[in-house]
Amino acid sequence: MNNRYYAEVFPLAIYDSRPIPCGDTRGYEVHILTCERDRTMAFWAMKSFYYYLGERPPLVVHDDGSLTQESFRLFHDHFPGCTVVRADRAEEDSRLRESLKSLPLCELWRFRCDFQLAKKLFDFPCFATEPFIVGIDSDILFFRKPLEVLECASASVPFMASDYQEAYEFDAALLQRAGQDFALVPRLNTGLFGLRGEAFDFTLVETLLEACVDASPARRFEFWKGWLEQTMLACLFSRSGGGRVLDLSRYQISSMLISDQTISQHFVNDGSRSAFCHWGLRKLDEAGFLEAVS
Repeated sequence: MNNRYYAEVFPLAIYDSRPIPCGDTRGYEVHILTCERDRTMAFWAMKSFYYYLGERPPLVVHDDGSLTQESFRLFHDHFPGCTVVRADRAEEDSRLRESLKSLPLCELWRFRCDFQLAKKLFDFPCFATEPFIVGIDSDILFFRKPLEVLECASASVPFMASDYQEAYEFDAALLQRAGQDFALVPRLNTGLFGLRGEAFDFTLVETLLEACVDASPARRFEFWKGWLEQTMLACLFSRSGGGRVLDLSRYQISSMLISDQTISQHFVNDGSRSAFCHWGLRKLDEAGFLEAVS
C-alpha cells in the first residue's frame, strides 16, 4: 500500500472498530483536547492507548470549539461512558470560572486569548473527577503496552514524556526571579503526561505569568503564545517532585524511527506530523491492530 492510501483511506477504518467502554477502572482518568481537523487522529490515539493499556479508566474529551454534533456522537458511540466537554459549556462552567476569578492573568489567558492549549492546563483539572489525570495529545500512537504509564497512573506518581529539544518559554533564571526554588526538569514534552489533580496550582501559574510579563513588557499582549502551556505544565511536574520522565528511546517523538521497542510515538508539528499516517498507521496495520479492535 502507498502513502496516499494510509493518508486518505486507511485512517477512516477506525470508525468501523468496536466501542471501548470507559470508566470501569477508577483512581485515574484520561483527558484529551482535540479539534474537528484532528478527530480521526484522536480516535487512533485513544483506541491504540486503551487497547494496549488493558484497563478502562474514564475518558474526558475536551472540545477546542470546532467539534461538530457528529463528532460528539461518534465519541459517545465509540467510547461509551466518556464525558465530552463542549467548548461553549466549558466557558460558562462555575468550576472553571471560580478557580480563576482572583487570578487575572490566568483568567485572561484562558478566556480572552485565542490559545486552545491553555485548556490542558486549566480545564483538565477543573473537569476531572478522579485524583490523577493522564493527558494525551491527538497526534500520538501506541504500539505496545505502556507499562510505565500504567504503573504511574495506578500509584498516582507524576510522569511526563521527554522531548528532543528544549521547548520552553522561559528558563531557571525566571523561576528564581519569581521566588521559586525548584529545579525545572529539562526537555519535557506534554503530549503525554500524568499529574495529580492537586499539582495544578493556578496560583503558581499566576506568579510565573506575572514574572513573564515583567521580564518582557513588550510581550504583555502576547505572553500566551509559543510553548507557554508546555512550560507551565513542566513547572508543575518539576515542583511536584518524585516524578518519572519517560524514556525517549521508547516513548518517542518527532521523526525517530519506530522499532520493536517503541511504545508510543508523538508526531509533532515540526514536519513529522504527516508520518502519523504513512509511518504510524502503517506500523499498526502491519501488526494487525485494526483486526484486533474490530
